[in-house]
Amino acid sequence: MADLDNPKPDDYPRLSRPFQSMKAAYDVVVVGSGYGAGVAASRMARAGKSVAVLELGWEWRPGAYPYTSAQCLKELNISGSSSWLFAGKPTQLFQLILGNGQHAFVAHALGGCSLVNAGVFLEADQGTLQLSPWPPEIKNDPSVLQTYYSRAADMLQPSTYPADHPPLKKLEHLRKQAIYLGKKRNFYRVPLTTSFQRGRNRAGVTIQPNGGSGNECTGQNDGSKHSVATTYLTDAWYWGTEIFCGCEVRYVEKAPDGHGYLVFFAWHGSGRSVFEKDFKTQLFWVKANDLCFLGAGSLGTTEILLRSKKYGLSTSPMVGRNMSSNGDMLVFGYNGDEEINGISGNPTGLSNGPGPLITGVIDNREACSSKEALAGYVIEDGCIPAPFLPIIQIMLMLQSLRDYTPPRCHRAMQQFSKGLSGIKSLILGPRVPAGAVQRTATYLVMSHDSNELTMALMNDKPCFRGPAEGRSENWARILKILRNMIGRTGATMGFSYFYGLYKDEVTVHPLGGANMSRDGTGREGVTNHLGQVFTGHGSEVHDGLVCCDASVIPTSLAVNPLATISALAERSLDRIAQQYNYSINMSSTNGDLDVSSEPSVSTHDLHNPQDHPDIHEPSRSIGWQFTEVLAGYISMQRNNIDFTVAEALGKSASSEMRMFLTVEICRKQGPENRGYEGICTGTVSCCALSAETMRVTEGKVRFFVQAETTAEATTIIYSLHLLSLEGIIFHVEGHKVIDSAASLSPREMWKATTTVYLRIAREDLMKVGKGVLHISWPSFRQQMKTFCATEPLELRVLFALLIFLVYFGLQLSMFFFRPFVSMRKPGNYLQHTLAAKQGPLTQFDVRAKDGITVLLQVYEPLPVTDQGYINENLGNPPILFLPGVTGVGARHSIFALPFQRCNMVEYFTARGCRCYVLTPRWGCDNSIAADCTVYDCRLDVAAALQHISSQEEQKPYVVAHCQGSVALAMGLLDGTIDSTQLLGVTANSVFINQRFAYWNSWKAATPLLIRLYERVAGNLFPIGTSHSNRLVQRVLDVVLRFYPVRRRRDICTSTLCRRTSFAFGLCWNHTNLDTSIHENIGQFFAGTHTKILEHITCMGTRGGCLDNQLNPLITPENLRRLQGLPVLFITGTANEVFEPESTLRDYEMLRRRFGEHLYRRFQAEGYGHLDTIVGKSAAEDVYWKVADHLRC
Repeated sequence: MADLDNPKPDDYPRLSRPFQSMKAAYDVVVVGSGYGAGVAASRMARAGKSVAVLELGWEWRPGAYPYTSAQCLKELNISGSSSWLFAGKPTQLFQLILGNGQHAFVAHALGGCSLVNAGVFLEADQGTLQLSPWPPEIKNDPSVLQTYYSRAADMLQPSTYPADHPPLKKLEHLRKQAIYLGKKRNFYRVPLTTSFQRGRNRAGVTIQPNGGSGNECTGQNDGSKHSVATTYLTDAWYWGTEIFCGCEVRYVEKAPDGHGYLVFFAWHGSGRSVFEKDFKTQLFWVKANDLCFLGAGSLGTTEILLRSKKYGLSTSPMVGRNMSSNGDMLVFGYNGDEEINGISGNPTGLSNGPGPLITGVIDNREACSSKEALAGYVIEDGCIPAPFLPIIQIMLMLQSLRDYTPPRCHRAMQQFSKGLSGIKSLILGPRVPAGAVQRTATYLVMSHDSNELTMALMNDKPCFRGPAEGRSENWARILKILRNMIGRTGATMGFSYFYGLYKDEVTVHPLGGANMSRDGTGREGVTNHLGQVFTGHGSEVHDGLVCCDASVIPTSLAVNPLATISALAERSLDRIAQQYNYSINMSSTNGDLDVSSEPSVSTHDLHNPQDHPDIHEPSRSIGWQFTEVLAGYISMQRNNIDFTVAEALGKSASSEMRMFLTVEICRKQGPENRGYEGICTGTVSCCALSAETMRVTEGKVRFFVQAETTAEATTIIYSLHLLSLEGIIFHVEGHKVIDSAASLSPREMWKATTTVYLRIAREDLMKVGKGVLHISWPSFRQQMKTFCATEPLELRVLFALLIFLVYFGLQLSMFFFRPFVSMRKPGNYLQHTLAAKQGPLTQFDVRAKDGITVLLQVYEPLPVTDQGYINENLGNPPILFLPGVTGVGARHSIFALPFQRCNMVEYFTARGCRCYVLTPRWGCDNSIAADCTVYDCRLDVAAALQHISSQEEQKPYVVAHCQGSVALAMGLLDGTIDSTQLLGVTANSVFINQRFAYWNSWKAATPLLIRLYERVAGNLFPIGTSHSNRLVQRVLDVVLRFYPVRRRRDICTSTLCRRTSFAFGLCWNHTNLDTSIHENIGQFFAGTHTKILEHITCMGTRGGCLDNQLNPLITPENLRRLQGLPVLFITGTANEVFEPESTLRDYEMLRRRFGEHLYRRFQAEGYGHLDTIVGKSAAEDVYWKVADHLRC
């Protein structure tokens, strides 16, 4: 609860909500936040309706309003027919709209013009309300408004400047002018929506006493004003209204289902307007289920209706016609005889201040007939706003010089004295006592104009035009009265800049545009007497579409209009509530509210973090956000196609998608959460998904997440929930992939950071499509301009941005400078997956012919009743798997990796095959492995086949990889293995003929490399096992950093991966490995010994199988032993261990020797040496071919 002794000027709740929390639909949507909109929001909320308020400007609070010239100019936007220096944004506080013959000055902020007006609460006179443009419901009985004037006064609490307060010179000056005009009885102190004592207003907000600064026209910082924000809107907020700022409503249309209205708007978040092409086409929307109130002011509401009409909403042709400037006229009495003290600003206290902006009035609205009513006008005192004082001082001096006439003799001294006063003000400052500006009076005149202003859309922009009232007869009559009145005081009459040059005036009270009809049809107005919008020329109205602001007033009022606007809105809301059977609770009070108060009612439940735990994780905003635009194409085919194919199909079908996203940067919280993420807001347009833009209802961008499906890569992940107008929710998952392909390549880095690969699904997870989006270079340049702070610019906030940018840059540099990044030895990764795979049921120690014992593991087939069983009619033969050289101590066979999504053993056991996995002597015991060759291992294969034949009724099928395949070939060639005992063979990468790939051929060209290694490090080359000579191995790791690869993508930082490449050649295309496989290389590669490496290099150099004496085994006699054995050769097209030509030579040799019907060759596109076995997608891309060969 607030303390009444606390002088804090804004001790009331923060009203606006984060834009991200906006729901898709409300019972009531209110556009704008001025007097009429405030009434609508408050009354509908008190009726128990869910209400959303959309305000174009931002929330300004007392104490934060601009008060210096620089601050005010920063918040000034000049629009209309303008190319002025201060043209800015429509969200700025001060808006000067330049028209043709007439201009307007209004405010865009939460609370509308109530923040910067004088707060004069004067009712329209009876004569004005009986003028012909008014509807008969009001014209025939103007007293019907008295109840609603009283209701508005009860909320806004107007009071006059107290008699016991210090006297005000400008007020006394106006009283004397009234006496001079013979209108003493027409002079009185005006009721102001300003408090002169501390207390609580009707909404429960603490209001401070007025400090007498006269700063109302730039925003009263002392917290004394009963603005719409501190009255109606606070009341609406307390009763559950959700208020959103920065929302520029563009147009309204009927909802597709015929119930309610769709309000389309642009959101001015994070510099989104920088993207001019997208800003006003990629629109947000919200649905008003029951009622939509337009309360954006005369100009704003008229523009919305004009554009709505353009977009298909049927309305009266009178939209934008017969508008009024309220006869506003600003006049100065420059350098008179009396000191006025009429400059706003109060640095020294109330006694020296000018007082409120307006304190008194000469009310000349006496009328007995419509003719007399049109002659009525009021004259009010005013203050020169301090921020614009230098401009106004110079303007008035120049006008006085222009109008100067040589004085008569008796007035020469007086004129000389006034000249000195002007010079004194110019030199010593405008506030100097007895200076010309301190002797300047300000008069604000309101009268009746011709009601002939119009607004139209030109190139989708509002164009305000009308006759220059300054040239009219009525204007001349009033000016004559003013000139005589001002001349009496010895002052020179001065005008605004526009009147002085063009006889144009600037109104601060634009009225009309959606005028009430005088005859209840669209032929004479836009709305009926309640503000309901006509559908055309007749009396039919759009049910639920209501104008509730100054736009409905059909004529000038010749007085400040806020009281009448509020009363008309109160009347409209009262009658409409009766029509809809709403009960407005007018009796309950809000209690005492302060900045920590909470609403008593909350209808907001859509964005509960519990509903979307994947979206909302602990994070904290760093106070910055940015906006980006991504555009591309998607394919709606549900087939499992590649992203690039989907993009091509989408482009051919013109299926474009465009994302316009604003991202608030957040720092992850908690001990296990590191890095950054972004909370996403925005729109997505894609005609293939929805006819209109879709709203991002939930969105997150996760920066630099280690890719699970791609080795040595990081990702930026987009997770979006989209809501379409049709009510369909789409889930979009997108990712940018940054990997080693960007190493030292600006072009590839640009591509990686600006390309998003998308998958789209419905809420029920049914796949809808996929595609690719890009950030173009022009969009990226604009994106850099959108970085803006969401908090006050303090050192902490700037430092937070700097840390984020450094973090972002470092993450990218880790891949751009990949060859120079420090090497690492990966630890065990995803250990929990080990239990997910079935292990071997039994294992046997099989003794080879030479007495060496090797390990044979057995994996049982899945039973037919098992959920994972796949019936593909393979005949269920036993399968023997022969690995390549992986070394002693490898924990897992390459065919049964527990961290592979689907390993080869799992693939075939699921299809009913019993699988045998052999670990040859190179992986059983160090002493044996150190002294063996590939030729010796043929005996291990033979022993395993003999054991299987003794256990199985069917012949075994053999799947062999690399040197396991070579050992099998040697056994077949020299007769150790009988080919007739085999059902068939799949040989991966190599078999009989051997031809090294490029870099392996260089290493094998001489045995000196092996000899050098043996001399400095011994005969063991460790990969995944520990080693004793750590210094040598560490030096080797540094050297291996620069091991050459053909493709940038294969540059990695894993020491284990580099070691396998040095020993055997690059074993895979990194694109085909996921993180779990790449991080666990040490689990299936332990190392190797130099003797077996020497044997392998000799064979690769000479081109084929050699025995231990290096005698060739490829002879006609030996080859005849392979006759009748079906063989499938598999090779990766990107193999960098053995050239694909190795298997091609075998294939050609055997098919030409024995006929082609038993031999097949399959090239796995994009695969390397070992990834055909351990690749993340090997099951889909390769295993099926083995299964087909087995079936045949």
